[in-house]
Amino acid sequence: MKKLFIAALLVASLTGFAQKKNGAEKMLDKMTTELSLTADQQAQLKPIFEEQAALQKDNKENPDNVDANKDKAKEIGKKINGILTPEQKKLRKEFQEKAKAEKDALTH
Repeated sequence: MKKLFIAALLVASLTGFAQKKNGAEKMLDKMTTELSLTADQQAQLKPIFEEQAALQKDNKENPDNVDANKDKAKEIGKKINGILTPEQKKLRKEFQEKAKAEKDALTH
């Protein structure tokens, strides 16, 4: 019985490890759900989210680059908005404002 339990835990942990997604994939999944992205929009946004994830990684690894990367982050935001419909842009802005308010509430 103990061996069966250990084997089940091992399988569960390996399955979870294999399904771990990177930041770009998580963002794409989240925005697909929240904004009802089309398959075409998903294909267009994937490389942009990969670029954004790389920028965030750089910011984390090199805190001195944060200010220099702000312009790049704004450009990425413009690219994203260029792919979205007006309704999706509105929803995205609402989600961003909500996330910022939640973040501010946690830090204060």
